[in-house]
Amino acid sequence: MQKDCVIHTGKITEILKLGKLKITPIRLKLMDALEHAKEPIRAKDLVKQVKSDIVTVYRNLETLNRLGLVSQVFLDQKEAYFELKSGHHHHAICENCGKVSDIHDLGHKKLDQEALKASGFDSIRRHSLEFFGICKSCAIK
Repeated sequence: MQKDCVIHTGKITEILKLGKLKITPIRLKLMDALEHAKEPIRAKDLVKQVKSDIVTVYRNLETLNRLGLVSQVFLDQKEAYFELKSGHHHHAICENCGKVSDIHDLGHKKLDQEALKASGFDSIRRHSLEFFGICKSCAIK
């Protein structure tokens, strides 16, 4: 995270206001850290970046997630990762080095319709889909 990032502070403040959230230093720091993250990030790494405790970080991430500002992503079985909500996408994760790449435009509406039909559910509200494999860099080694 950049120190005192004024570039994103105004944007983040507006987003928090729209969500009718109190603008607190920890929320500004969390949102800024997520804005600068190049890939989903673990809560424990956010704790280090924003210099706060894990309970405060998780509590705020849950609030931001509930309001649809942040997405919780499970890239492995061990822990959750977080990222700013930025349109519909999935992830490809390298099983060797852990590299994460975003995958856009997989025809998620058709996928949702097929899942709805196959499940017999009344509605599908959201889904999560991750692909695991080996990235090109690791395959060359």
